[in-house]
Amino acid sequence: MKRDLKLLFQEAGKKVKEGEHEVGHDLNSLSKKLERHHINLTTTSLRKLMDLVTGKRKLSIAAKNRLALFAGFQTWEDLDEALHGDADGDENYAVK
Repeated sequence: MKRDLKLLFQEAGKKVKEGEHEVGHDLNSLSKKLERHHINLTTTSLRKLMDLVTGKRKLSIAAKNRLALFAGFQTWEDLDEALHGDADGDENYAVK
């Protein structure tokens, strides 16, 4: 799966260098292909994801906190500390 995502982003990077119309069409066809595998990502969502990957868009604090909750952390700062700091997993269950 990781290799597939890497290939997808490489292909998307090539398409970004092409015209805007072609990228929109490719994202639309990708959305339809993903839908066949029960992955519901609209063209708009794929465009936002591509903007995040290319650095054109940044996540809000609220969005980061929701992602951290999804990963099992209370806040984005807790997740970041666990990834890049000296924190251990027990901090996730401490009552603040």
